Amino acid sequence: MPPDPVPVFPTTQTYVRYPPAMALANPPPGVVEFRRMAQAQGKPQPTLRHELIVRRGAVSDMIWIVAHGWAVARSDREAGRSAILRLYLPGDIIGLTELGLGLQPHDVEMLTEGLLHAVPRSAIVALARQHLRFWPLLLAMGNAELMLMQNRVILLDRATAEERLLHLLLDLRGRLAVEGVGDGNRFPLPLNQQEIGEATGMTGIYVNRLLGRLVHDGRLEINRPYVRLLDRAWMESRMVFMDLDPSPDPFWAGRG
Repeated sequence: MPPDPVPVFPTTQTYVRYPPAMALANPPPGVVEFRRMAQAQGKPQPTLRHELIVRRGAVSDMIWIVAHGWAVARSDREAGRSAILRLYLPGDIIGLTELGLGLQPHDVEMLTEGLLHAVPRSAIVALARQHLRFWPLLLAMGNAELMLMQNRVILLDRATAEERLLHLLLDLRGRLAVEGVGDGNRFPLPLNQQEIGEATGMTGIYVNRLLGRLVHDGRLEINRPYVRLLDRAWMESRMVFMDLDPSPDPFWAGRG
């Protein structure tokens, strides 16, 4: 067998500081207003890389709005590995789907250094009581998060390893574009090969082989900490593209 290729991504994370998200492009209606008003009720919380935000089993009275940096929701560690259940990008809200739950179902930690805005749950309730239009928006946003989790299970069950990797790249590009982060098909990717594997159900070695093949075939360009999709049309044609971050519909209640 030929020797394994030289890693395209490092096995340990390179320290990189990412700037705050740029102006929003086209987020769902009402989301920007809700985040702005909720953020005003919270406190800035600078965070370090790998800092634990909330532990599984804890009773949390906060949600966190990601101003900049990336965070991850993780399963329990087993043999030194844990699955990445959710990637939180700038503009995302940590703790949204946990509203109404007694205990935190999983760990959430920072993937990079960043800045969060910690907002008390009581402030969210007060906002929703004062501005009734936020109730259907919150429900829609929470359901969109749940659909994301459901789609991920389907993807892990039905897609090939290459399709899962392509899906991750396409999904991140699309979500970052909504927040004005990145430049077209070029965007930051602060995950090492092991972390990509934990997000896609593969080993880091296999992730490296797939990335190397994409680079060799001229489909992908890697200039750490950025990647560029050189052949996005081909990537999308290789799979049935499911939207892993479905847009909330804040107007559903008015059509009842």
